[in-house]
Order: sequence, then structure tokens, then C-alpha cells
Amino acid sequence: MNYKDAGVNIQRGDEFVNKIQQICGTKFIGGFGGIYEYNGMKFIAATDGVGTKLELCRKIDQYDTIGIDLVAMCVNDILCHGGKPLFFLDYYAMGELKLDIAEQIIKGIHEGCNQAGCTLLGGETAEMPLVYEEGKFDLAGFSVGIIEQDTYPKKVNKGDLIFGIPSSGIHSNGYSLIHKLLETDEYNSKELIKPTKIYVNEIEKLKLELNESIKGFAHITGGGIVGNIKRILGDGQNIKITEEWKIPNVFHWIYKKSDMTKKEMFHTYNCGIGMAIIVDKNVNRSKLIGEYQLIPMGKIIESEKEVIDYDKFF
Repeated sequence: MNYKDAGVNIQRGDEFVNKIQQICGTKFIGGFGGIYEYNGMKFIAATDGVGTKLELCRKIDQYDTIGIDLVAMCVNDILCHGGKPLFFLDYYAMGELKLDIAEQIIKGIHEGCNQAGCTLLGGETAEMPLVYEEGKFDLAGFSVGIIEQDTYPKKVNKGDLIFGIPSSGIHSNGYSLIHKLLETDEYNSKELIKPTKIYVNEIEKLKLELNESIKGFAHITGGGIVGNIKRILGDGQNIKITEEWKIPNVFHWIYKKSDMTKKEMFHTYNCGIGMAIIVDKNVNRSKLIGEYQLIPMGKIIESEKEVIDYDKFF
């Protein structure tokens, strides 16, 4: 059982993005967010959901953190382009509105907005019994931020360094496979639904103190470490992982219980890195590791394929 067997085809998703670009006549669609300029100001917007992590929350009857996930998935994307989140809106659809569940979800969204320093501006609650079975629901979020300083990504060069900020766990992608694994195995449910980390404070500090050295940010979601870092690279560029970091136990469980290859794990999950940062090759590496607690990962190379010794991790 791998991610595709569980019903999710990442390659087909990439093909759909290409179709959208053709329809709209632009290559700018497909980034972490969309940038809009108005009267000399730059705004950045991002939208996302939390996937089938919702179903896991439903099964264990705990809904108080899934709203944090929803905010995180949107605002972390805004950070990748240099944006500061301003406000957030949610879309909550279900077969039947249950006030106790709805209250927990909105409290989580409100907490996520507090962590991100943005305002919960409004949203839409849609009760649709013809679409959703009893107990089933879906969440989507939309956030807008402002770009007050530099826009990312900047031009990335061969030899530039890759660092990471740790994830809090699985975050909010890859759960279709996890549901399949839970049919025949068990894992700590509290660990599985741990909310996605919001990186606003860390990124704002790095931008303030290391702005000229930063080339770009990559939010590690669907597509894993490899797919998301490559989204901010130029043609002919790729990543070489030269360092080793501790992979959280939950990813070892997924690898051992599924038919995922080591390579597929890096192309699907965050594997312990929630946000990747590319910095100039001449930056003070020791300072990033010691003072900012960043995880050294590797560097940018000129290659058609990534270079990773997967055996070091799994």
C-alpha cells in the first residue's frame, strides 16, 4: 500500500496545475500563493484545506485543533512569498450543523489566527445534506497578506544552502494512506492529529535579521521535501541532501507499515521538516544552526535529479 494505492495521485495533481496554467495563459499559477499589486502595494493570497485529517478527527471525536491546521496551511504558504498574514476566512460545509462540533472547530480557527497574528474576518457555513453524509464535513480556508519588504523566491544559485525548521508532526497531508494503515494497525491518535506548526514568528525573525541572505522559503506539504523545494528553484536546478537529521517516529511507522519506498516518503511527507529555507552559500552557517536552531539539510546543485542517500534516513 502506497500513497497512490490509497487514492491520491500526486503526478495527476501536477498535470492539473499545468492545465490551469494553459487555460489562464500564465505560469504564475502553481506557486505557494498568488501575488496581486494595487496602488503600489503587494498583496499575497493563499487557499487550502486539511484533507482527510478531518476524518481522523471525526473518528476520535476531537475537533479543537483542526482549525489550527486550516489556518496554518494557508498562512504558511503566504510566508513563502514574503507576506505577512492580515486576515483569514473559512468555509465550513456539512450535512447537518452540530453546534458543539462547530464551536470546537471555530475555536481552533480563532487560535490559529492568534498564532499567525491575523484577523478572523468572516466565513461561510453551508449545511448541505444532499452532498454530505451524516457526520461528514469539509473545511477550506483563505488568507490574504501584505508584502512589505522583499518578494520571494529570489534568484537561487548553485551552491546556495538549504536549512529547515522542524515540523510538529505529519501536519496536514498524507492522511489518505494513514487511514488505510489504521485499518490493520494502531498508532497514538493524539500524535496523528497534532496541529500543523505555524511559522509566522520564526520567519519574521529570520527576515528581519537575515533578509539579504535569504533566497526563498518552501512550505513542506503535499509533494514532500523534494517536490516543494523544487517549486522555488530555477530550470536545471535541484537539491542535494548532504546532512542527516532525526526523522520523527511517526514517519518510520508509515514507512514500515506501508509499501512506500524511501524515495516516496521524501516525495510525500515532510519527514520532520515543516519549512525549508534557501540561503546564500556565503552565510554564517554556524550562526544559523546555533543561534536560530535551523536544521542543516544540503545545497542547490545543477542536475535533472535530486541527490539524496535515502538509506541514511529510513
